[in-house]
Amino acid sequence: MAGRRVLIVEDTDLLRRMYHDRLVQDGYEVLDAADGLAALSVLRDQPVDLILLDLIMPRMGGLQVLEAVKADPRTKDIPVVILTNLGEESTIEQAVSLGATDYLIKNQSRPADVSEKVTLTLEAFGAGSTGADAFHVFLRPDTGDVGPLVDDVGLKRMLWCPACENELALRLVPDPGHPGHYDAYFVCNTCGREFAGLR
Repeated sequence: MAGRRVLIVEDTDLLRRMYHDRLVQDGYEVLDAADGLAALSVLRDQPVDLILLDLIMPRMGGLQVLEAVKADPRTKDIPVVILTNLGEESTIEQAVSLGATDYLIKNQSRPADVSEKVTLTLEAFGAGSTGADAFHVFLRPDTGDVGPLVDDVGLKRMLWCPACENELALRLVPDPGHPGHYDAYFVCNTCGREFAGLR
């Protein structure tokens, strides 16, 4: 994921440094903001590939930042992963309705978990490190061998993400060593989770 740029918007210095250090270690370019206004200032000056956004901050809260990001044509397509605490379920729902891609519970997520979420989300949004274009194919449950395939993969609900209730796509990544051949796995375009690699 070298060259991908992540903006961390978090008012707790220790958490911001922890996330920053882990993402840099994993090859990301990282920008920081300690509050919402600072985040919008960064976004005006520099392009980013993903935003990690705290909800409760001074000066401007995360929901206001999210609204501003999604209202601006220059930033509306940037995936936003919410950083939240336990007990903020209604706020999480509001953030998702405003366009947040996913969320992490801060006191349940290690820096490695945050980095993994960033990687999965960027891959789901077409910013993976394969260097090859990928295709997202949506299958219909009542055609061909889709039913047996879903059973074989072990998906509990037919072609729907068990985490966020959105439709799964079959992601096809060209195999550079074998033209016309693809690596395939199911992916949720909303939360970035991957399911059952196929070969």
